[in-house]
This record gives sequence, C-alpha cells and structure tokens, in this order.
Amino acid sequence: MEISRQTSGDLIILHLAGRLDANWCSPVESALSSAVREGEHRLHLDMSAVSYISSAGIRVLLACYKQLKAINGLFGVIRPSEAVRSVLELSGLQMLITSEIAASESAEDAGKEFASASAAYELFALGGGGMKIESVGDAALLSKGSHTQPATRRFDGNTVALGIGALGGNFAESAGRCGEMLAVAGVAAFQPADGSSRPDFMLSEGALVPEGQLVLGLSAQGAFASLLRFEANDEDRRIGITELMQTALESSGANAAVVVAVTETAGLVGATLRQSPVADAGTQGQRFEFPQIRDWLSFTSERSFRDTTSLIVGVVAKPGTVFEALLRPLAKGNELLGHLHAAVFPYRPLRKGRIDLQPAVAGLFDGQSLQSVLHLICDPRGFNGAGESELYRGAVWIAPIITS
Repeated sequence: MEISRQTSGDLIILHLAGRLDANWCSPVESALSSAVREGEHRLHLDMSAVSYISSAGIRVLLACYKQLKAINGLFGVIRPSEAVRSVLELSGLQMLITSEIAASESAEDAGKEFASASAAYELFALGGGGMKIESVGDAALLSKGSHTQPATRRFDGNTVALGIGALGGNFAESAGRCGEMLAVAGVAAFQPADGSSRPDFMLSEGALVPEGQLVLGLSAQGAFASLLRFEANDEDRRIGITELMQTALESSGANAAVVVAVTETAGLVGATLRQSPVADAGTQGQRFEFPQIRDWLSFTSERSFRDTTSLIVGVVAKPGTVFEALLRPLAKGNELLGHLHAAVFPYRPLRKGRIDLQPAVAGLFDGQSLQSVLHLICDPRGFNGAGESELYRGAVWIAPIITS
C-alpha cells in the first residue's frame, strides 16, 4: 500500500494505492488521524488505485466519516475503483462515496481575526454581559483544615465554579472526599481525594441539577460575552496556557474574567490533592512543608495527558482583585494571576468556527471517558521543570467579571 498526501485549499486528499486490508488499515487510520489532529477537518480519500478493501478497511473509513460528521467536517471517497465501489455499495455505505471534490464552504459567521507570534485567533461576540463572582471559604483551609460545614450548592447551567469540593447532598458523607472540582454548563466534576483514582461527575438531565459542596474556591453566575477560537501556528505547533489566558483577558477589556476552554491538548502540568483538606489530619500548618507535602499533593513531573482533549475552567485577573487570595501567578515573571482547573478526556477533535458551550461540554462527558480533574500549575525550574500546560487549538468562552 502506498499513501501520499495532497493539499487543495482547505481540503486534504490522501491517495491510496494497493490493498486496504487488515495489514494496511492501521497505516491508513494513522494517516487519517494525523490529518485530523493537525486541525484538518475536510478530507477526501482517492481510492482509484485500490484493488481490494476488506471489512477492516471499511471500519477505518466509517470511523473517520462519523468523527468528522460529528464536528461538521467533511469526509468522502473520491474516484473509487470498481472493486471499492462494489464493496461499499453492497455494504450499504454509498454515503462514503462523493463524486467530486467539494469547494471550500464560505464562512457564515466570521469572527474578528488576529494573530500573535505563536497562534492565530478568531474572536466572536456572544452578547452576554459578564458574570458576578463570589469567593467561597477561607484560603487557610488548605493548611489548617476546617470543620465548618458549607451549604449544598446547585451547579446549574448559569453557574461556573472551581476549587475544592465534592458532589453529593450530604457533607458529612463527602467531607473526606473533597478534591479538585469544576462546574460549568450544568455539569460538575471532581477528583476524589479519598484514595480512589477515578474522577466522578454529574450532568444536568431534565429536572436533575448537580449538587455538591464547594468548600474553597470561586463561583460565578452570568453570561459569556465572547468566544475566542485559537490555533497554534505551523512553526510552534502549540501555545502555552499563559499566552492564551493573557489574550483572553485582553480581549475581554476587563481586569478580571471567567474563562472556560475546550482544547485539543499537547500536555498538562498540574497537581491533585491526595487527602481531603477539610478534616483535621494532625498536621495543621505543616501540610505543605517538606516532607509532609508528599502526603498531601501529587504533581505531574512532566507534561502529562499528552494528545488529549481538556475542559479548562478558571478565573484570570490582573493584580488588585478582592479575590486575589485564591489566585496565583500563571508564570514566572508575568503579572497575570489565575486559578485554573482542567478535566481531561481522550482525544476528540473540536469543530471549527462559532460553537455553543453547552453541547461542547456535554459531549465530552458522553460515556465514562473522564480521566482526571487537576489544578493547573506552572513549574518554572528551567531544564528540570515541567514548564506550563500547552495546547494545540480550541475554543475559549470569556466573561468579564462585573465588580459593581
């Protein structure tokens, strides 16, 4: 089997020659997946020189067709040989065959385009007026613990929240499980700090709204004002999260903003709690000193969760906000402050252009694919440090924080 690639405008054409059987379906699948991961969502497969296709090959074509259809992309077999056409038609898969190369679709709703040294951006106005925010809990909770019982909160579609907490209506039962938590678009997820490795989540369905306790963090309500699409340039191929958050804040025109991002992710740098900070564990005031810190926190020693898809929820701000105690510098030598949590999923491409937040978020939680929830940090220790989280492309919803 020979595989060659041709670019025609925004269309990628893969030319195949040989037999698409079980022996060659993996290289073809890899070529298709590589194109999609590079952000190419319009693919044609020229199969005029393919003499045979088996069921293994058909499954590769059908999987790519379904993946791109789900994100409003394009996939089709052009100029199929008689052998390929016969098998596809007999299998009832005529929809995979297209008679001609589709012209580039005109953008129905183009945003404002601009670029930095690392990425290209497109900004869409959404019309929301921003969000009001509240600080929850005492920042000393992490080092001192607390026996104060927080009120149970409902994480509805208008609420964005992140911090330390747990799902469930009974705080006495969930206090020992409190870990990294986030909530947005009617979905809440958290990483239990009770020794279990699997994160848990709850979605709004019908009259059901996720409930839980946020013992320390930030909670905001309101509407997003803008959507920022981004894609790292061809040379760098990835963008650091500090630059992305800086661009998001600048585009908001405010000193502080709530941000929610769905990203195709190059790698994340973060930390998770190993124990719930709520209960008194006998090490008050010493939890994050060496060597006790090893019992309390797990860190990524390098960029982890490479080539995944992430849901990032956070607040970014310039110095001087009333909730600054819950923010930290995003990078060494940069005044930008932030608090960011990420929920991690297996890789799936994100459709381009203007998209809606709720279906984009809900689609990530289909099935049991949530891998982790972690607090994003920067490790600036030069050669020995993990650096910061890096992203390929994605979408950022932005809401300026209303202070009056």
